[in-house]
Amino acid sequence: MSRITGRRVRLAAAAVAVLSIALAGCSAQPASTDADGGSLVYLDAEIPTSAQVQESGTWQTRALQQNITDRLLYRNPDTNQLEPWIAESWTVSPDGLTYTFVIRDGVTYSDGTDLDASSVAKNLEWQSAGDEAVGTTPNAQFPSGLAATADDASRTVTVTLPEPYAPFLNVLTGWGSGLVADATIDASKEDQSKFVNLIGSGPFVVTSETYGKEIVLERRDGYAWAPESSPNQGEAHLAQVTVIPVQEDSVRLGTLTSGEADVIRYVQPSEEQGLADTGYEIVSKTGVGLSNQWFLRPGAPHFDDIQVRRALLHAIDREQIIETQYTESWTAASSVLSPGTFGYVDESAKFEYDPDEANSLLDAAGWTERDSDGYRTKGGERLTLKTYIDVYDNTAKSLFQQIQNQFKDVGIELALNELDYSTYWATAFADPEVGPLRVGWPHPDASKGLSEYYGSAGSDLLGLAGSDQTLQSLLDSQYAATDDEARTAILGQIQDYLIDQAYVVPILNDSQVYVTQQHVKGFRLTDGALPEFYNASIED
Repeated sequence: MSRITGRRVRLAAAAVAVLSIALAGCSAQPASTDADGGSLVYLDAEIPTSAQVQESGTWQTRALQQNITDRLLYRNPDTNQLEPWIAESWTVSPDGLTYTFVIRDGVTYSDGTDLDASSVAKNLEWQSAGDEAVGTTPNAQFPSGLAATADDASRTVTVTLPEPYAPFLNVLTGWGSGLVADATIDASKEDQSKFVNLIGSGPFVVTSETYGKEIVLERRDGYAWAPESSPNQGEAHLAQVTVIPVQEDSVRLGTLTSGEADVIRYVQPSEEQGLADTGYEIVSKTGVGLSNQWFLRPGAPHFDDIQVRRALLHAIDREQIIETQYTESWTAASSVLSPGTFGYVDESAKFEYDPDEANSLLDAAGWTERDSDGYRTKGGERLTLKTYIDVYDNTAKSLFQQIQNQFKDVGIELALNELDYSTYWATAFADPEVGPLRVGWPHPDASKGLSEYYGSAGSDLLGLAGSDQTLQSLLDSQYAATDDEARTAILGQIQDYLIDQAYVVPILNDSQVYVTQQHVKGFRLTDGALPEFYNASIED
């Protein structure tokens, strides 16, 4: 669930000093109001990258796509139930191979072209196959081999799959499944990468962009096809949203408290209480998908022994981490999936903090001696685990350092290494000496997320290459389980197995934390905790 509270600000003098520099580079204007809700300045912590739909991987890119494009289905962020959107209804054949969608009448893209059945069919096949001629890859979330036929007279699209793909409906709610006009699909890949060329049917249109500086969204005239649960059923209240990337935490905060920004993403937990005490609103949410977790590669040093891996499950005091470093915006992970996600099972009893159990497991693994620094040794070798601090979370460094201290209590040395944003993924995930790395991300469907991380045809983060046939069989079988009850059972087995084999150590539930001015009303987050500007307004 999302949370909104109020707390007191302690703005450092350093943030005030750099504020004028940040504004000079961003060209932001103070919020203005008009009868329809006015304009809003939103500061993100990262620079939006390519707008190309199939390659929408970064959070800040998804946040923009969410507000520019619409999707066939909508997941209600309060109930997590699927609702009609551009598809006003749908049916699925018993064998899971045929999907029929009835397309809402009267929807148009921002260039004036119709979002009709033919357009939907073209979008779905483009998403599934990509476009080799211009170099766009298939959307990794979509089933391959998808065929879509349209009947504009009856407003129906019939999708045929070569084999069942149970995640399909949930995938259609995701940011990367946004529908776009022919002009976007037919453009070159270079042109598709620009947000001004992302022609959707959503409530906002990008009117200008300066890479790394700002992107301006303006209200779409005539928008009238929001999901049925949306409080706003007409045009967006806001006339304009200016999105500015400001990567320095203190500058983002200083810009907010000076009144030059209306909403910011990312604030250090230590700042939350002070901000709310002063009247700012903290809006936070755990998105559906995978929890923030460490995967443990069995092929890395010391991790071939399951007892060592299991010891890590019990060596982390998650509640202490929440109490000392975080706020009520955050919760300790209780499974591989986050609460509210389809198929979630509470697995927390299997990895309760228990240093005695951790010590017993390490003793049984033969790490019985201690060196002068208190670390465990075996055959003269210290029990050292190598990792890299996650660059995608501004709280990661202090989190990793606290886990490092907790590991030391049971005799494990956690060697922390740092990389910059541009080199992290390629370097950290390719390092054969690394056993634990942190992953976890909101995802429209847990089945696809689990297979992407841990399946042999995905990223194969565990490095098993399909050698664990039990895990691979479970990951594969979930796709054919089109019955919700059967799929829920398989997802439960996957969560059980990943924990029982100590392949995964859940840490926290992923939370996105935003801070808004008091005059910002109706600011909501999607099921994936992305900002939804459509219902927001500014009221003096």
